[in-house]
Amino acid sequence: MTLFRADFYITIRVADFNLMNSSKKLFNILNNLSVLQNVQMTIVRQNKEVHGRIVIKEWYEITGSINIPERGNAFWVLSKDTSQEEPYNFFMRIDRNIIAEDYEEAQSDASDWVKDALIEPIKKDFSMEEIEISSPEKLRNQH
Repeated sequence: MTLFRADFYITIRVADFNLMNSSKKLFNILNNLSVLQNVQMTIVRQNKEVHGRIVIKEWYEITGSINIPERGNAFWVLSKDTSQEEPYNFFMRIDRNIIAEDYEEAQSDASDWVKDALIEPIKKDFSMEEIEISSPEKLRNQH
């Protein structure tokens, strides 16, 4: 058995999204999961001048580490309003280690873990409109 790194990118669009309330709800869900630790949330504001007017964009970032025997690495979440270019509310990056026979098994097992340990608890409290789980390899093959 070998230790592999399995990275995943998850995009989620939910119904009735409210930036502050939905971000806090997601933070509380993630903060109460035993597989995550050091969960923190920060609000980010960006002021930009567009055609002589100040436009303020804001979003939330949630970060922490993964608490698993294989020393799970980290996770990062972006919570934001949808846009035409980015039609999702939550973007999650999960970097974790996993022990398996080969890379394909590692990716499959880690994908199952992401679905069971992270996505299912989120589904219980949000009405999901769309969810997509991608890996770097899957994204590479799309382009």
